[in-house]
Amino acid sequence: MVEDSAVTTHTDSLPPMLDAARANSRRVESRDPATGEVWREYDSASPSDVARAVAAARRAQPGWAATPVRERATVLERFRRALYARRAEVAELICRENGKPPSEAMGTEVMLVLDFARFYRRRAPRLLRPRSLTPGNAAFWRKRVHITHEPFGVIGIISPWNYPFMLASAQVLAALVSGNAVVLKPSEFTPGTGVMIGELMRQAGLPDDVLHIIAGDGSAGAALIAGDVDKIFFTGSNATGLKVSRACAERMIACVLELGGSDPAIVLEDADIVNAVSGIAWGRFSNAGQTCVAPKRVFVVDGAYDAFVARLGETVAALQMGAGSSPDTDVGPVIRPQQRALLESQLDDALANGARIAARTPAGAGHTSGDGFFPPAVLTGVTSEMRVMREETFGPLLPVVRVRDADEAVRMANATQYGLSASVWGRDVRRARAVAARIESGSVSINDSIIQAGIAEAPHGGIKQSGSGRSHGEAGLLECVQTKTVIVDLVPRLREPWWFGYGPEQARGLDAFVRMWHGTSIAERAGGVWRSIKMLVRHERPL
Repeated sequence: MVEDSAVTTHTDSLPPMLDAARANSRRVESRDPATGEVWREYDSASPSDVARAVAAARRAQPGWAATPVRERATVLERFRRALYARRAEVAELICRENGKPPSEAMGTEVMLVLDFARFYRRRAPRLLRPRSLTPGNAAFWRKRVHITHEPFGVIGIISPWNYPFMLASAQVLAALVSGNAVVLKPSEFTPGTGVMIGELMRQAGLPDDVLHIIAGDGSAGAALIAGDVDKIFFTGSNATGLKVSRACAERMIACVLELGGSDPAIVLEDADIVNAVSGIAWGRFSNAGQTCVAPKRVFVVDGAYDAFVARLGETVAALQMGAGSSPDTDVGPVIRPQQRALLESQLDDALANGARIAARTPAGAGHTSGDGFFPPAVLTGVTSEMRVMREETFGPLLPVVRVRDADEAVRMANATQYGLSASVWGRDVRRARAVAARIESGSVSINDSIIQAGIAEAPHGGIKQSGSGRSHGEAGLLECVQTKTVIVDLVPRLREPWWFGYGPEQARGLDAFVRMWHGTSIAERAGGVWRSIKMLVRHERPL
């Protein structure tokens, strides 16, 4: 999903014990992707720094867990209000570190985090409250089942640079309201955004040491995973995700992984072409194409193909490229020059093997010259052997494939190691839902794209090589707790009929109960009633 040379934050937000003034520490640079300008530097946490942060979080966690969930939710509400008051400042920071345009920083980052804070503030007290139930089997008539949700303890979060505020905050908010302490390691490409999360939480009155932000590259992430944490949330590439999974397995701790995707978009013959082009173009090229759930392979049914490609070409040609700080920018820079180099190599591979550029955004007015800009491109004539169809293309490069019908589209959509998300476009929503049901992915949008990762109530995650576990929604909240069951016997003086003391009478009684409870006729069930009652109220002491 993202380049994993990057996961970090700002030592200004670390507790004093981490000594942010280490003179010989390697520095982490925050750069403006449009210009390459280094506008701030951060000390990179060492493994011992990470260990101290985790230890401080562990000391603080019991007190935070003992705080009633409604009071923890109140901290989230204060966070939401603080973010709302500082929304312009936060959006400006995101634009500078990530390069996305102001509308995207506000609409796909700040607004969504406000939604997540409100959702978890409202939902957590109800979802996490203890509940009791009576078993459905009459043999357990004396039992009461009490279910509670307990925090893991200390959760480590390694977050990406492509949506540095939204993706990190959504997991932090869920983990905190569940009673966990958190050590967050944001990307080394967007450290200031991670620091901002810590500042807003302090402003909201979160107790000291419940949240730590650590700066560093992959070595700091490795130290966090190897440290005394109880669960890891990781968002990044498949290669790194596999290493994270193995490291967590060696320690027997749980992890949630949101990894790469090569999400298909299927355009049916009855699709509204104007709407489909507009939605797919926005989903693919917004955030400079650096979106995990973006449409990365488009399969258009033959009857709609020519009109779709023609309209898409017009749309792409009209896009404006520029620095993220400009309000007129549609598509900003990719995060780093090496990301552009990777996209160029994928494009070159496609062209060398027969693909054609059907449309491309002009690199003219508004386009800041520099290695961070990759003009959006549409490819036709692609085949399944090309890298753009096999690999994740994390940037504004979009292959469009003509298919005979929906069946062929589904087969090609599923012919991938990935299974993060997808979209289906068609006026007949019932038919579109039937197509969506056949796609192998964690989520599917119908007549929209990438929205699935931004709805607070919707679980987000993938299948196959796109990861495991879920973030967001109730499922994301439940990923942050361990379910505990306590079963109480209300009549402890009675022995259980299945305890030792086996014999013919006990066997007949158990068979009678099975006939009474599961018999296939009224007579069969009635015939077992008396012996069943006698068995269930036996007073003999157990062996």
